Amino acid sequence: MRGKEIIVLDAELTGVINIRAFRARLGNGYEFTAFVPREKRPASGWVCLPGARVRVALSPFDMSRGEIVEVLKTEAENESKNIG
Repeated sequence: MRGKEIIVLDAELTGVINIRAFRARLGNGYEFTAFVPREKRPASGWVCLPGARVRVALSPFDMSRGEIVEVLKTEAENESKNIG
């Protein structure tokens, strides 16, 4: 049995569809729907807002939707932690 084929890319959230679904855009301009998995839903502390940078897992067979794997920290968040 073969392992799963997954493509992991960085994207930016551009809009909110509902509490677990977002519109996202890759660096090359391709837009798709990004979902928060059930085990990482907003009640567990994840905050996803438009403009946030995220890492998504896409299937090569259906690149119209992807799963949000990680919310990436912005440079401003990293600098504020280094200052204080």
